[in-house]
Amino acid sequence: MFTPRLTKPERGNKYYNTVANGGISTAIVGSPTDAGCNVLANCVGYAAGRFNEIIGSGRFQYFNYPPNAEDFCNAARAAGLTVGTVPKPGAIIVWAKGAVGTGTDGAGHVAVVEQIHADGSITTSESGYGCANPFWTSKRIRGSGNWSAGSDYRFLGFIYLPEGAGGDVPAGLIKKGDSGLAVTWLQTRLTAEGYLPKGQIDGIFGTFTLGALLAFQFEHGLAVDGICGPATKAALTA
Repeated sequence: MFTPRLTKPERGNKYYNTVANGGISTAIVGSPTDAGCNVLANCVGYAAGRFNEIIGSGRFQYFNYPPNAEDFCNAARAAGLTVGTVPKPGAIIVWAKGAVGTGTDGAGHVAVVEQIHADGSITTSESGYGCANPFWTSKRIRGSGNWSAGSDYRFLGFIYLPEGAGGDVPAGLIKKGDSGLAVTWLQTRLTAEGYLPKGQIDGIFGTFTLGALLAFQFEHGLAVDGICGPATKAALTA
């Protein structure tokens, strides 16, 4: 079940700290730098951290995001993620400022969709480089299509979570020959842990998924049987 983040990440949260500070983020540190989450204040560091937090990336960032917010959509497509115009929980919303790829005219902005309301508005969680407040939430309306951003900003799209991410752990055993959302969930978790390439997330439990699962089980001291049962699920979500 997707759980909205409406409060600042807790001190030491690995998704919002650089590798040198005990986390997994490769973002630049924020300005001013938050002592407990050192990639804040920075919209890029926050949005990528939140995206990975929702997925539950254990050791690695899910996709290699660029330094400028307005380049997020292209980086996401290159990583096999889907970009659309309809808000979904957990999606990264992206705006450009000036021409995409030209940081000299503005770096754009990114935020994360936390709630979608009955009137069509959304609540986003955000951070911003150079902002004294390292975290805040905003209620945004579509309006003319710019989602409450200033006139200098241009909406580019929503980057969606990979299918099966951020949801409930599927029931039952998951094994070779299976297909569907349970397999997609397993593949997404294995990808987040660095055992399966993103291009192999197809909802079909085949040879590549089996090999990734066996490697994960072996390295985590589990029964190496190629079947994703309770113990393996627990390790995948730890």
